Amino acid sequence: MALLNRVVCPHCKRLTLRGRYCMNCGKELPMELAAETLLEAQATTSQPQPEAAPQAVAQAAPTQPTATAEVPPPEDVAEERKLVEQLSKLHTWSLKLIDLFMGGDVPLNVFTELYQEYRSRIGTLDQKRVESIEKISERIKDLTQKVESLKIRHEVNEISDRDYIRQKIELDKELTRLRPKLSILQNPLEIRLADIPSFTESLSNRIQNVKNNGASTGLSNELISTIVQDLQSLLDACQGLVKQHERIQHEIKKLETRYKIGELKQDEYLAQRQRLERQLELTF
Repeated sequence: MALLNRVVCPHCKRLTLRGRYCMNCGKELPMELAAETLLEAQATTSQPQPEAAPQAVAQAAPTQPTATAEVPPPEDVAEERKLVEQLSKLHTWSLKLIDLFMGGDVPLNVFTELYQEYRSRIGTLDQKRVESIEKISERIKDLTQKVESLKIRHEVNEISDRDYIRQKIELDKELTRLRPKLSILQNPLEIRLADIPSFTESLSNRIQNVKNNGASTGLSNELISTIVQDLQSLLDACQGLVKQHERIQHEIKKLETRYKIGELKQDEYLAQRQRLERQLELTF
């Protein structure tokens, strides 16, 4: 479908100028749409020149790559993954150590030495993680603002369609590379979203156990305070994951309701539910 040298993008369903790429979503248009208006223009002339069509289409086509977002290769997130794996192991060991000590299976002097060792290593790695999160978050914010600015400049015709698409593809490419890094760093425990409720409950139970029974095991008030503070910090760090879990569960409930009232067919309901449930299996 063409109108005033425009076609409907099959991806975003919006009108866009004829060309190789959609000016709205940046995705590549099928060749028949890219050439459609050109062929119509030829049909209205008294002496059509069919040989010129391929050349004209080629001239109208930008040379930039397609806008399809690619999943970053493993090496792009290798550094973040390694950092989180190290942190996850240390947190696991530290929590297990607390459980063993509170159960009477580890002597006080051994517990104190190992706990302080793990705590120091966790602190060093977590500082690096937080710094990376701040750096990446700031860059994502900057890129997002540039995308919005670019969109406005295009809407007021300050830049051409071709330049808009080219620049947007570059910005989207970097955003696609950075967002997985941020997601990985925001889960220092490498825990599945589905396990977040039980994990946060176990942290709360540990806090209460140390508060109530720490003194009877020989822990000093200072060390009790330190352990409780560390556990609470870990619990606070999980709040972002808790919100993600709650959001997905909320979407599942909405989906179930839409299905029960007949808005969704069974195959649509099952497909969308499976997509949401797969998100709960992610550790990022």
